[in-house]
Amino acid sequence: MIPHNQPSLGEQEARAAAAIVSSNKLVQGSQTRDFEDEMCQYLGLPPGHAVCVSSGTSALYVALNVLALQNKKVGLPSYSCTSLKHACTLNNSKPVFLDIKANTPIVETNYNSFDALIYPYLYGFASHLPKLVDKLIIEDVAQALGARTNNGMLGTLGDIGVLSFYATKMISSGGQGGMLVSKDKTLIEQAKQYLNFDQVIDQEQRFNFHITEIQAAIGRVQLRKLPEFIEKRNAIWQIYQDHQLPLMDIDDENLKHVRYRAIVMTSNVNRLINYLAEYGIRAINPFTTSELLSAENINASQLCRQTLSLPIYPNLSLAQAKYIARTLQQGIKI
Repeated sequence: MIPHNQPSLGEQEARAAAAIVSSNKLVQGSQTRDFEDEMCQYLGLPPGHAVCVSSGTSALYVALNVLALQNKKVGLPSYSCTSLKHACTLNNSKPVFLDIKANTPIVETNYNSFDALIYPYLYGFASHLPKLVDKLIIEDVAQALGARTNNGMLGTLGDIGVLSFYATKMISSGGQGGMLVSKDKTLIEQAKQYLNFDQVIDQEQRFNFHITEIQAAIGRVQLRKLPEFIEKRNAIWQIYQDHQLPLMDIDDENLKHVRYRAIVMTSNVNRLINYLAEYGIRAINPFTTSELLSAENINASQLCRQTLSLPIYPNLSLAQAKYIARTLQQGIKI
């Protein structure tokens, strides 16, 4: 069975992890600092404008905390990962669930009754940040690391960007891991103060969301591979496009997407999932109606019923991609 997704780890990551084990320097060392600064360089930020954390969800929570959004209304799409809602709940923020634009995963912000917005770039699609007056924006780049607009790299355009290095994201730090980035270094310093509570005696709330040196070392290797990963994903996407599969896309010359997901638009989601499985291909509905954070949003509910996600990860061979494309072509015709 060709899996829908899988990590893209190899010998370089294994050697990097083994070197940390041999060094006995497991936490809060040079690997973490170098990972942060190398990510800043990749995103076009000055050194010191990033801080590693234990997961993408903890990055969201810390971002909400340092932006002082306790008891404030935070807008987020109902068509999004539950981690957004969980982070708000943990921070005592008040989530306001928003719909998405028709036939896209882009959040609709015409309803402005919120103090801040979590803006996720789902499926690797770049999009233009909404122009909101006097509202804070947290960019959720968990699925779109490497994407950009004509204004710059995603994650650097709002108040804070949050990254995820979960096992199957654009890069992984060995299973879990995340990062906060910002043009405003004072926000990053606040986040570091929140994480660093050891031998600090005061009444401030703090918590240990640190990443390990092993995770950082693996993340550094993966970051160096990211351009290659993006190229491989683009090559698979092009195969699917050349076979004229009905792919979701956003056509805008001012946007540069990364192909984290290959989403086929179809009214026969379940039938095609079963058909592909018969030929040894694992495909999924990336977002079902039961996963919506709010059932009241019409566009979100409709999109859940017409999306099929195909394998598109760096370890997938081009021969496998062609096989998937041909098989799906036949399935659509039936």
